[in-house]
Amino acid sequence: MHTRRIGDVEASAIGLGAMPMSIEGRPDEARSLAGLHAAPDAGVTLIDTADACHRGAGGILGGRSACVQNQFSPAFRSSGPEPELCDGLGVAFLPRSPFGGISRAGEPGSAYAPFARIAEAHRVSPHRMCLAWTPARSPVVVPIPGASRPQSVRDATGAADLVLTADEVAEPDAA
Repeated sequence: MHTRRIGDVEASAIGLGAMPMSIEGRPDEARSLAGLHAAPDAGVTLIDTADACHRGAGGILGGRSACVQNQFSPAFRSSGPEPELCDGLGVAFLPRSPFGGISRAGEPGSAYAPFARIAEAHRVSPHRMCLAWTPARSPVVVPIPGASRPQSVRDATGAADLVLTADEVAEPDAA
């Protein structure tokens, strides 16, 4: 697994968004545990549980931010300038819902033609291409896709090995 240095911290280039696993019944406990156990085996060192934020977890850092987490995906691009801002501040940008959220998780290849075309050219899933496209925008970006199936975790972490050209990074924005 490739890593990214963000300030003094080195983290896996792809994280795991585990918040949905903390919601009762979604998914079931056995599937959640299987996904969590697959993450370290795939090289994931950053597992985001986001649900702790509403319990005051931000106070642990003494008011300092280590990262910014906002939605960013092919369907939701208004957070597009934030990676550059985070880079300048030396903090991580953790795009949550990198596929557009649960209701749009299947869309990267069907609703966004550039993702499907580029993924096919690299012989990878559109999801893997999407996860490679997001951090290609800045060295401080670590996407945190939600995944509970081991095969989904492995496909997601494979995005760290996918190198996109500058044209492939720009093409989805131009579409």
